Amino acid sequence: MRNFHVLVLMDWYDHPMRVGIGRYAAEQNWYLTVSDGCRIPKGWSGDGMLVMLNARADIIRYVRHQQIPCVDFGAYRPDIPLARVCGDHRLIGRVAADHLLERGYRQAAYFSTEAQRPQELRGEGFAERFAEQTGNAPRQLIWADRPGSEVDDWQALNRWLKRELHALPKPLAVFCFCDYDAAKAETVCLEAGYPIPDDVAILGVDNDELVCENLRVPLSSVRHDRVRVGYEGSALLNKLMRGGPPPEEPLLIPPCGIELRTSTDGFATADPLVRSVVQFFRQNLGRSIGVADAAQAVGLQRYRLEEHFTRVLGQTVYATLTRLRMFEVKRLLALTDLPVKEIADQTGFCHAQHLNNAFLRAERCTPLAYRKRERRQQSNPRPDRARPCP
Repeated sequence: MRNFHVLVLMDWYDHPMRVGIGRYAAEQNWYLTVSDGCRIPKGWSGDGMLVMLNARADIIRYVRHQQIPCVDFGAYRPDIPLARVCGDHRLIGRVAADHLLERGYRQAAYFSTEAQRPQELRGEGFAERFAEQTGNAPRQLIWADRPGSEVDDWQALNRWLKRELHALPKPLAVFCFCDYDAAKAETVCLEAGYPIPDDVAILGVDNDELVCENLRVPLSSVRHDRVRVGYEGSALLNKLMRGGPPPEEPLLIPPCGIELRTSTDGFATADPLVRSVVQFFRQNLGRSIGVADAAQAVGLQRYRLEEHFTRVLGQTVYATLTRLRMFEVKRLLALTDLPVKEIADQTGFCHAQHLNNAFLRAERCTPLAYRKRERRQQSNPRPDRARPCP
């Protein structure tokens, strides 16, 4: 088997993507040349290139001049006809919307400092899904669209975002293009005195642990599977270097779930009565409580409480309790090694089998299968095969 010479040339450094490239290159015994600091290697010659194209005109000229098989990892330059493997940005937005909708948010905003094609796709996917479910179109907060804005003008961005968020109804869900943008949004909310996630929930993308786990309020994030993007892009290049045809459409890599942390770990509603009931449920989640207990706690007849929940949330009081219990079950499955029996005890299910049955109905898998899937996704194993663009 021939050992190919492959150049990795990107507009910026992306560690997870390089991990995926490295895994595939090791399997195929490639000779890799990795550009240092995005510098074009003079005199290089080889069999194929893995690139990330954006605004660097010198890199674009170089790629066009080489005339060898090439795979682009970005969605930034669809105008340049290359084989392409990238994240499914529109699906990332829809997954983000589903996560926030599940937690009761009915008002939302999408925040991004920049306005390129990936930012647009994520915002469109988020807005489409959120509006489908609520009838409320999320507010688009795009700093780059503001006249005179500069990405590195931190103080001006901070003041602008604070004004924009202040004008929006609470509770509010804010989906951000990436974890770096989400960190900016969190700073603004904390400075403005908005509790996270009760008044404002914040969700990022990329699950960058350096950012997500070290903010004052740990940040929930969509797991954009950039390791798999690197791996599948390398696999496609291997196919092209062996004479295979390029795909007609980009190969889109779906996200692999949400890494749940404090910034979205709640259930939101602006209604005071519903808030009181939700608070009662949270404080007594491990007890064997029901609708009658909630009605007594808030001093209301049961049928009136049911009517109120149906009108405000579109679901019963019991459905809300089950939903809160499932939030906690999934959190404990993902973040602890507690046995299912103990999780059932802590979340108000009668026994492990009761939890197992309820979980199967809600998630279409067992609790242990869910835990295994979450651990597998968190550990970034060898990626599965990519799916073509629908």
